[in-house]
Amino acid sequence: MTAATLVGCSGCATVPAAPAAVGENYPGTCMPAELSWPTDFLESLPGESDAVGGSIVGLRLEYIDSRWVWRLRSADTRYDVLGEQKSDPSYGRESIVDVRTLETLASNEVELTEAEEQPSASGILDAAQRSGEGWPSPLIIEMARAMKGGESKWRVTTCDTGTNEYFVQILP
Repeated sequence: MTAATLVGCSGCATVPAAPAAVGENYPGTCMPAELSWPTDFLESLPGESDAVGGSIVGLRLEYIDSRWVWRLRSADTRYDVLGEQKSDPSYGRESIVDVRTLETLASNEVELTEAEEQPSASGILDAAQRSGEGWPSPLIIEMARAMKGGESKWRVTTCDTGTNEYFVQILP
């Protein structure tokens, strides 16, 4: 899928498969020229964007077809054929958004993982703030929910923007 297809069909484009590893396909750096830092948008995005259905349960910085994007995963609400809300904790949304404008480029329904379905001791913004992210470094490049000791925890990967070294930490 090309970036032109993503831009030309905002909201209806197919979400491309995620790279196998964090940082795969980066063009030699983990620092886009212009971007919205996670700690700047995580609080407001769920109420302001159709990219997010509910609480954000994961994000990843990706470089797809010569374009920097955020892959966002969120809980979502499922409705039955009569339009009534249906309880389904595994129902979620995955969206690709521009790193600078946070414009939705593509979005689709996904099944959340066991860790993404579980309540967390802290929300994504709290975990992002505790990760040590700060300008100009380190930059959060992935936040994912993972099961650790029977509990859902945040696995946060940051990148030292000067050396491109990745650091992983597990936060409650």
